[in-house]
Amino acid sequence: MPDPSWMAQQQAQQAAQQAQQIHQNHVRIHREMHDMARHTGAPHITHRPTSYGGGGGGGGGSLRGFLTLVVIVAVVVYVARDPELRAEVMTFARNLWAQIQSS
Repeated sequence: MPDPSWMAQQQAQQAAQQAQQIHQNHVRIHREMHDMARHTGAPHITHRPTSYGGGGGGGGGSLRGFLTLVVIVAVVVYVARDPELRAEVMTFARNLWAQIQSS
C-alpha cells in the first residue's frame, strides 16, 4: 500500500496544477475578448476586478488559493486515516489559521 503522505502530496500537486490551468485559461480567454473587442472597433468595456476577500489590496486571491489547497490536503490526510500525519496537519492548519487571524 502506498504511503498516505505521498498520496496526499500527489493529490495536492494535482489540485494545484488544476487550479493553475483554470487560472491560465481564464487569463487567456480574458485577453482574447479584449483583442476581439479591439479588432472589431467595439468600445472598451471598463470593469472592476472581482475581489476574492482578504480585505484591502491584492494578494487576497493567492491567499484564498493557498487556504483551499491546505483544506484539500487536510481532507485527503484525514481520509487516509493516519493518526500521526493527521495530527501534524491539524497542528499546521491551526497554526496557519492563528497567523491569518492575527495579521
